[in-house]
Amino acid sequence: MNTDDLPPELNETLNALEEHYEGFERNDRGANGYLVFARNKVSRRDVAIKFYYGEPGDGRHDEPRQLTAVTNANVLQILDARVISDEWGYFITPRCFEGDLDDLIVETPEAHRAIDVALGICSGCSAIHALQMLHRDLKPGNIVMSDGQPRIADFGSVRRLADGADSVNASRHSILYKPPESFDTDRYLAQGDVYQIGLVAYQLLGGALPYDGTKYFSARQSAEYAAMDNEVDRSLYMDSVIRQKAQAGRLLDLSTMPGWVDGASRRAIKRMTHHEPERRLATIADVAAELTAMRTRIANWRWIGGVPTIRLPSGTVELRPSGDANVVIAYKDSGNGFRRVPKIDSGPINEVAPAVVAKC
Repeated sequence: MNTDDLPPELNETLNALEEHYEGFERNDRGANGYLVFARNKVSRRDVAIKFYYGEPGDGRHDEPRQLTAVTNANVLQILDARVISDEWGYFITPRCFEGDLDDLIVETPEAHRAIDVALGICSGCSAIHALQMLHRDLKPGNIVMSDGQPRIADFGSVRRLADGADSVNASRHSILYKPPESFDTDRYLAQGDVYQIGLVAYQLLGGALPYDGTKYFSARQSAEYAAMDNEVDRSLYMDSVIRQKAQAGRLLDLSTMPGWVDGASRRAIKRMTHHEPERRLATIADVAAELTAMRTRIANWRWIGGVPTIRLPSGTVELRPSGDANVVIAYKDSGNGFRRVPKIDSGPINEVAPAVVAKC
């Protein structure tokens, strides 16, 4: 395993950990620190060792250690947490082999599966809030899947609320998921976690949130960006565009959500992610209530090969494209191959999908 780019104190820690662990393996997919996989020599248990940089201030490493008390099924168990230096610490968790939420989002899960995963994240976040802590970095890459369940897995950004306080310092991570109010105040409210869960729910349900910052550019901004030859200036410019979008409430494009996501559910996502915190849902419990209501309204569609598909007791239905890009035709397989569904006219997904559920 190549460790030449690691800070010296992290290399020293890895050398010390070799007494108890073997098979060290780097994972550089994420950010905000360094992730190493290993196996315990005695128990043979596979673990993940996350090195994180503690932000300045008293108690900068307290939270991962205190989170060892959490016993929620949607929060990954912390097996150990240690301080390396004033700046660096690490925590050890079980290694999960089912990927993270980014992997699940790419798979385009069924609508009910997507909502159930979002509800699991609510459960885990509620357990963290019960300890008077805020997570501050709830994004797909920080939530892993294990035994089919989402588990919050990165704790380097968790901060405890001081007695009587309603906010902590804003995180320096993940500008795409940074709550709009935190840009100006540099503070992070409990509603910041509400906002981030809303973004993740939007992604799970099929809404587009590109990780490529240039996708948020207008034509003018693209030209200005292209004219820059300094990578630092380019990065700052990209961040400024994302900030403007977030603060104006235009980061999400609800029209990218699949047609089977009804208007009431889109409005619920808007309330979770509203750019004005006073108009956003107030608590994680409020988010869970909205998601539960959404599950009763949205039929269990999913994309399979770019085709809207649903499995009903009477058979599998596909909404296949017609010659018109905005028009689909319903075909059903009841065991003898797909045939066009009678008495259901072709039309846009948001009209054909509910007709299929009602008549098939």
